[in-house]
Amino acid sequence: MRRWYWVPTAVFVIGMLSIFLLLWVAHFSEKLLIDEVLVDAIMDAQIRTATYHLRLEEVLSGIASADVNEAVSALDQAIKLVDLALNGGVAEYGQILDPLEDPDLRARAEEIRLLLVKLKMLGLGRLQESGKPGADPLLEPQFESVFKEILDRTKDLENILEKDEARIQVKSRRLFHSILTIWVLLLTVATATLWRRERQRNTTREKLLKANEHLLLQKAELTEHREHLAELVESRTAELVAANVRVRAEMAERVQTCELLHRTEKQIQYLSGKLLRAQEVERKRISMELHDELGQDLNVMKLQIRVVEKALKADQEAIREDCENLLRYIDQVIEEVRRLSLDLSPTVLEDLGLTAALRWLIRNLEKIPGMAITVEVAEIDQLFSENNWITIYRIIQEALTNIAKHARAENVSIVIRPHDHSVAFSIEDDGEGFDPEQVLMKDASEKGFGLTTLNERVGIMGGTLDLWSRKGEGTRITFCIPMEIRGV
Repeated sequence: MRRWYWVPTAVFVIGMLSIFLLLWVAHFSEKLLIDEVLVDAIMDAQIRTATYHLRLEEVLSGIASADVNEAVSALDQAIKLVDLALNGGVAEYGQILDPLEDPDLRARAEEIRLLLVKLKMLGLGRLQESGKPGADPLLEPQFESVFKEILDRTKDLENILEKDEARIQVKSRRLFHSILTIWVLLLTVATATLWRRERQRNTTREKLLKANEHLLLQKAELTEHREHLAELVESRTAELVAANVRVRAEMAERVQTCELLHRTEKQIQYLSGKLLRAQEVERKRISMELHDELGQDLNVMKLQIRVVEKALKADQEAIREDCENLLRYIDQVIEEVRRLSLDLSPTVLEDLGLTAALRWLIRNLEKIPGMAITVEVAEIDQLFSENNWITIYRIIQEALTNIAKHARAENVSIVIRPHDHSVAFSIEDDGEGFDPEQVLMKDASEKGFGLTTLNERVGIMGGTLDLWSRKGEGTRITFCIPMEIRGV
C-alpha cells in the first residue's frame, strides 16, 4: 500500500532540490556580484589615489596646467569608495552594497581609509611648505611611504576579495554538481521503479484475470447453494428460537434462585444476629447466677469454715491447717468464678464504656509472661451505639483469646483508630501462625467456631474482615466497621 508514494515523493524531492539549486545559485551570484563591485571599488580607489599622487607632483613641479583641486577631488573620491565598502550604499552602477561584516576585511578597509586621510594631510602639508625657506625635508619621504603603503594594502585587500570570489565559485560549482548528481540519481531510481511497477502491474493483472475466472466458478457454485439456503435458514431459525426459549427459562430460573439465595442469606444473617444476642442474654443470666448464687454460696461456705476453725481446740493444729488450705482453695474458686462471670458478661463494658473495656481486656493479655504488647486504642465510644458495644468487645476478646491460647507470640500489636467513615481494627502477632485455607477446609466439628463467629459478628455490623496467617510468621486480623450515631 505504501509503494505508490515513491513516485510523487521523488518528484517532490527533485522539485525541492531544483528550487534549492536556483536559490543557492542566485545567492552565490549576488555574492559574486558584490565581491566584483568591491574589487572594482578598491581598484578605482587605487587609481584615484595614484591620480592624486600624480597631480600633486605636477603641481609641486610647477606645471602650469596642473590643478590642485583636481588632485584633492580624486583623493576624496577614493575615500568615499572606501567608505562605501565599509558602510554600504549605492555603487557606481546602481548596485546596493551591504556593510562589510567580515572583521578582517573591515579592519583592512578602515586602515586604508586612515592612510588615505593621512596621505591627504601630508599632501596638503607639502603644498603649504612648497617654496618656503626651511621646509620640512621629511614630508616628502613620509608622503611617499604612506602612498606606497596604501597601494600595498589596497592590493592585499583586492587579492583577498578575488580569492574569496574564487572560493565562492568553486563552492558553487561543487554544490551544483552535487545537486545535479542527486537529481540524476533520483530520476534514475524513479524511472527504474516505474518500470518495475509496470511489470508488477502486468503480473498482477494476469493474476486478477485468473482470480476472476475462479470467482466465476465459485459464483456458479454459490448459485446452486443459494437455492437451498432458505430451507437451511428456516431450519436454523427454528432451532435458535427453541434454544432462545430454553435460555430465557433457565435465566428466569437462575434469577429466582439468586433472589431465593439472597433472601436466605439475609434470613441466615438475621437468625445469626438473634442467636448471638440470645447467647449474650444467656451468658448474662449465667454470669449473674455464678456471681449471685454460686458466689454467695462460696462466701457462706467460707464463713462456715471460719466458724469451724474458731471452734477448734489448741491441740487440733492439723485440722486448723486443713481449714486454712480449704479457705485458700475457696478463694481461688471465688476468683475463678468472678473471672468466668466477667468473661460471660463484662460489667466493665456497662460501667466504663467500650474503649475502657477494650483497654482492660488488653491489660489482662499483658499479664502473660514473655509477651510484649504495642497498643494504640482511640476513643470510639461515641462512634457506635451501645447495643453494638458487646459485639465489638466479643470480636476483640475472641482474637485475644486465640493469641493467648495458641499463638505463643512474643510481640503483639493492637491498633484501633477511626479512618474516613469507619473504624479500622488491626490485631497482629509474630506467633506460630497457621494455614487459613487448611483451616477453612476442615469440617465444622474440627475447626471450631472461632473464625466463623468472627466473620459473622463483623458481617452483622456491616463490616469486612481480612485474615492473613502463615506458619512460623504469625497472624494478622484486620477489619473495618462503619461508624454509627450512638444511641441515647
